[in-house]
Amino acid sequence: MSGPKAFRIVTRAEIIAICHRNLARLDAAIESWTAAGRRNGTIEQKDIEKVIARRDELRRLLNADRFVELQKQVAAEIGFLQVDSERRVEKAAEIAARSKRDLRRSKVAAEALLQRLQALKVEIPADIRSELSGSTGSSERLEANMAKALLLVPSQAALDTPTDRQRALADRHGAGERRETLQEWLSRQHQEMEDPGLARVDAVLGELRGLGIDSSPFSDRVALLEAESAARRSLVADSLLLDLAAAVKDGRARVRLANELRQRRAELSVMKSTEAASLRSEIEETLSSPSASNGQELVKRADFLIEEEFKAMAAEERRRAVLEGLASLGYEVSEGMATAWVDNGQIVLRKAANPGYGVELLGGSRSDLLQVRAVGIGSSAEIRDENRDRDMETIWCGEFDRLKALVAKAGGNVAMEFARPVGQFPLKIVSDPGVSHQAEIAERSYRELPLNRHN
Repeated sequence: MSGPKAFRIVTRAEIIAICHRNLARLDAAIESWTAAGRRNGTIEQKDIEKVIARRDELRRLLNADRFVELQKQVAAEIGFLQVDSERRVEKAAEIAARSKRDLRRSKVAAEALLQRLQALKVEIPADIRSELSGSTGSSERLEANMAKALLLVPSQAALDTPTDRQRALADRHGAGERRETLQEWLSRQHQEMEDPGLARVDAVLGELRGLGIDSSPFSDRVALLEAESAARRSLVADSLLLDLAAAVKDGRARVRLANELRQRRAELSVMKSTEAASLRSEIEETLSSPSASNGQELVKRADFLIEEEFKAMAAEERRRAVLEGLASLGYEVSEGMATAWVDNGQIVLRKAANPGYGVELLGGSRSDLLQVRAVGIGSSAEIRDENRDRDMETIWCGEFDRLKALVAKAGGNVAMEFARPVGQFPLKIVSDPGVSHQAEIAERSYRELPLNRHN
């Protein structure tokens, strides 16, 4: 197959650029993972060091030209970080919900113990009374004071109301030799205090905290819910849960958008244009301002700019690789041909050893699909030697294989889309590319001359 061909080419420079973009995405994923972990207190410095060490190992794959392995492992690492971050957020939410439940239980238990001591007419030290009746403090602090208060309970009263038989046994063996522990007493209280509605609210509040969202706007409603009667609590909880669910949905969207902005900022950082630098600054400003509302617009603008600049770079590298390869095969390549290829959508290169023949290149400016074919150079009115034309097409077939080998040696790859057999189409005849190129240079030079305003 040595007639007209269509092919796609991926150059080493394009592959390296893809790897740099992947590594930039990984840096953004590490940043998001670290921010979430530190916010929730679920990662330690040693966890961060392990992730950074894995990132550095992946960077070394780039220096070793292990491009395919790098791309696979970077994708796997990003996926791991996302899953691990979600797992850690869930863990933080569970811890926050458990802490909330424990505090509520401790408050109710402290109130119950205070009432019991008062019913038994036990003198309670002022500091313990203050702690048990206070609305602030942690569950650990409350439990520490409950343990002190429980020691004030007379041993007979530490048990539930005894039966006659229990009373007799107590008289015989001595009641109160073993006092009920705090944990034993709390376990009985907790069974009585568990409320499904409050438990659901605690879980959602924990998720809000895990997402880094301030839950204080709901504090008053939660306090009212806690004070509601058991009969009305479920109804009130349902209403509160609807609003909490909306806040969680909004919070997830904000976190997702922030992660997307970090990824775009990282990808823009590997680009050198002033447009990329300017857009990166805008993204940084938005990330530092939680109230900013232009995040989605920035993501769209960044996607467009990144894609356009990457395509332009890849197309330029493809043209360079093809022209350099053809030059090494004996085709005449002169300065400005790459620009002419872009401007005209096609270009003809003469074979130095056979001036009446060459190759025509098309495409590649907006698409990665290139086309090439052997051509005759001269006038279409001239009588052609068809056998020689066929021979030159056959020679071009071998040269194209050599071109593919040159691209592969440089670290790229050529993939064929189609190739037509020799002789399927008549050899295309084109005008002398040297004359056309010189005329184009002359015309461009004329257009660039300053206007003579004296005429």
